[in-house]
Amino acid sequence: MLPRLILYTVTMGLCLGVPWARADLPLTVENLLTEANRWRIEMGVTYAGSDQRNLDARFTTLQTGPGQFITLPAVVGTARQNRDTLILTPGLRYGLSLDTELYTRFSTIFDDTRIQNIGGNSHRFTKKFSDVQLGINHRFSYDDQTPACLGFIEIVLAENTAFSGNDWSYGRTGLVGFTTYRSTDPIVLALSGGYRFSLERNTPAGHIDPGDVLFINPSIAFAVNNLVTLTSGLQWQWQQQEVVNGIETGIRTTRSQIELGLGYAWSRQTSLQLNTRADVTGDSGIQVSLVWIYKVPVNPDKFIQHGKN
Repeated sequence: MLPRLILYTVTMGLCLGVPWARADLPLTVENLLTEANRWRIEMGVTYAGSDQRNLDARFTTLQTGPGQFITLPAVVGTARQNRDTLILTPGLRYGLSLDTELYTRFSTIFDDTRIQNIGGNSHRFTKKFSDVQLGINHRFSYDDQTPACLGFIEIVLAENTAFSGNDWSYGRTGLVGFTTYRSTDPIVLALSGGYRFSLERNTPAGHIDPGDVLFINPSIAFAVNNLVTLTSGLQWQWQQQEVVNGIETGIRTTRSQIELGLGYAWSRQTSLQLNTRADVTGDSGIQVSLVWIYKVPVNPDKFIQHGKN
């Protein structure tokens, strides 16, 4: 999806319709859009570790990939919360045209949280279906006389707001943003940004608005060869304070993360993207994500034959 803002793996040449093996361009921008009338299957796995103190918000925003976020419930008022979270994110994309794609994905969460309070310690383990998202990406300009520019919009169709079990809200969170990049062999310079808006939702803890999020993400990608690309970047994030039953609680916050990544073109159809993000300001935490991407061949017989090998 386009919000994979830091740019991904495989050749720019494939995205623009030139030979896959072209080695003079970084393997980074092809995954911004799916080719027309083509399908792509994705499977993402993210580990997130965090250590937070004196929590005053009932929800926390967790980044699962470049430009991807989910909202997790938290235990308010705890002196310390140490958390390990594993997120599985299957996804599917379809190229509507040369410049437009439609995508969907959903997330399943396995969460292990240790809580320290004055009255004692506690532990929670949760596994649940988290959300379903639908979005569209569109390319407004190519990388020629001006830098390439792409825009995206997505909505969370259904979102599980319960700490454990199920408590669903529908259509209460969305994201709009852009990616612009300039390729200067063998470097791609990129700038991405977005605004994630959240509307009030009814939860077991009351009527809660988790707060909107604004993020800006400059990055750089370097093509080591026609198979490997290295990426690095910095993300700055601003989040509004939470609103509970019409009353603002806590404070608005800012957060900065350093990002490092590696893209590998496994084959013509398959690529892998590894991304790591570590907090440099705000509460301490780290996210590591691995995404497997498969381009379904145009000829279905080839797809069947590939699956048997």
